[in-house]
Formats: sequence, C-alpha cells, structure tokens
Amino acid sequence: MQVVTLLGALKQFPDLELSALLLNSGRLADEFTLRGIPATVCDESRLGIVQLLWAVTDHLREIRPHILHSHRYKEHILGALAGKLSHNPLTVQTYHGLEENLPGWAGLKMSLYNGINVAVGKATADGIVGVSSEITNILEGRYPSADVRCIRNGIDLARVVPTLGRSAMRAQLGIAPDTFVVGTVGRLMPIKGFEYLIEAFAQFRRQQGPQESKLVIVGDGPLRAELGQCAESHGLSRDVEFLGMRTDVYNLMRVFDVFALSSLHEGVPIVLLEAMAIGVPIVASHVGGIPEILEDSREAVLVPAKDPEALARAIGAVAGSSELRAELIRAARVRVETQFSIQSSAAKMREMYRSLSDAGKCCS
Repeated sequence: MQVVTLLGALKQFPDLELSALLLNSGRLADEFTLRGIPATVCDESRLGIVQLLWAVTDHLREIRPHILHSHRYKEHILGALAGKLSHNPLTVQTYHGLEENLPGWAGLKMSLYNGINVAVGKATADGIVGVSSEITNILEGRYPSADVRCIRNGIDLARVVPTLGRSAMRAQLGIAPDTFVVGTVGRLMPIKGFEYLIEAFAQFRRQQGPQESKLVIVGDGPLRAELGQCAESHGLSRDVEFLGMRTDVYNLMRVFDVFALSSLHEGVPIVLLEAMAIGVPIVASHVGGIPEILEDSREAVLVPAKDPEALARAIGAVAGSSELRAELIRAARVRVETQFSIQSSAAKMREMYRSLSDAGKCCS
C-alpha cells in the first residue's frame, strides 16, 4: 500500500510517467486501477522462475522505462536482472526493513535471498532508499558506490479517514461501549512479537481489576494457530479476538482505546502513521525507526522490545489517564501532519530520480 500511495502522490509531477509491474493480481492491482495508474501483472503463481524473468524482461523491453524502482528482496533481484537483460535502466531499490533472523529452513532461505540481493544490488543499483535513519546507515556501508538516501514513508492524510463511527463499529464487532480495547494490526510473523503483546495483555488484565477489556489483533500469517494457543495458555481465549485480514482497518482502529505495537524491529511502520492520523494513543517498542517518528512520553509511550512487563505497565498508564491519552493523540497528529505526509516523501523521491538522471547515468 505504501507503493500505491507513493505513486499516487508522484502523479502530481507532470515530468513523470508512471506504471506498475506486479507479480500477482488482487487488491494491490485494484488500487492502482482506482488511482489511474497503469498496472501489469506477471503472475508468478503460473510461471516458473525462468519464465517469470523473461516475462518481466519482455515487459521492460516494451515500455523501456528510464528508471526501474523495486521494493522487497525478490523484486530487487528480479528487477535488476531483467533490467540488465532488457535495456539497462537506472535502478532504485527501497528497503522497508532489515532481514529477519528466522529459525530453520526459513532462516536459510532468508540468508540466501539476502546474499543474492546484496550481490546483485552492489553490481547494479544506482539508488538505494532506506525508510529510516537506522536502515539507511546500514545500507550506506553495504552499498558504497550507490546514491543512498533516507526517504521516510508517508501517508495520504486525505485518505486515512474512517467511514464508520466508533459506536457503530463496536456494535458490529459485539464489543460493549465501556470495554477497554487494546488493538494492533500486522502480519502474524515472528518479527512482530505478538506473543509478548498477548503476555502483556494478560498482565494488564490482572493489574486493572474488574474493568472489561479485549485485545483485538487484525491481520493474518503463519503464526495464527500458535498465537491462538498462546492466548489460550493465558486463559484469554474469549478476550483475544483474531480478526484476520480486513479491508476496513481505519474503522477498526477507531474501536481501539490504545494501539500497541510489540515488534522486535521496524523501519517506519505505516500502521503507526495511520494510528497517529486517526487519533489512537500509541504504545510501541523502542526499536528500529520507531523512535524517529515517535518521541517517548510525547507522541507515544515507548518500551523495550521483548519486555511484557514494561508493555503491560505502559498500556496501564494509558488506560488510567484520559489526560495522557488526549495529549498523546494531539502531539501525534501534529507530527504526522507536519513531517510524514506522502507529498513530502514523493517530492524527495522525485528529486532522487532527477539527480540520478542528471548525473549522466542514463539508460542505454
């Protein structure tokens, strides 16, 4: 969705002609169509890796872009190779996060992907973008010959608007008006640290007394069954709601009394920027790029990662003070409006495109 939002903002510049190349159909392709951005799908589920490479190469030969901008490891590798096989466009790669430390076979695959990606990037990438200062500093050492810049994620404030009121949404979910809701949104993956959030919620429940409360988790992923068992082991089967993938996330955020992010690492999470815009007080891990967008005790309450006790205390502090909630909401809204609009991100991206072109690194 960040790619959709970025291209939507880049449309304001008449000197840029935009198109998208996707590896599968679905919501992303639909969003491009709605915003009037041409999108082509090379469906990886129907093609072998060699066929996919040639399909992407043929598409690039047809449209001959001056700049090929990729996101994610697989797309970086595929785009760089296809670019060299077609007409050698300028290549820009955006890193939204760092590689995860996964166990077993998943970890071996991640290491392999990362090794190939770094080698290909060193050989081909003209521009490298990190979405946080932390990520950018690492990328500067990894890609010394590329133009490496920090361009933080942004959101389109005009589009981050709930379409249903808080009471109506709660009624749909069967949540009473006076129930305190801790909510979160994300892919159910190890790096998100949801097991620590569930444990923190259990501690918060024991500390808060008789008030009704729920933990609402929006998203899906490979840890769904394991996290369900985690909730059950804490006696929370009825009080932790797994809502799966949803298209009405902004409406769901309006239900939350606090947005909790328990990640072990992040770049600049779009979901936090959206919570800041919608007006939900935030408790989050003090990791990665999060402290770059949220100041502790000003726009959010930040806690160490993997520390359920600290997370429970932070949730309790927000739950216990209406004044704190109001101040966090006010300060966060000001910051997202002034520093994290997609228009600002798009202007910096366009300047990078122009700089690379003006430096004489033109496609052959």
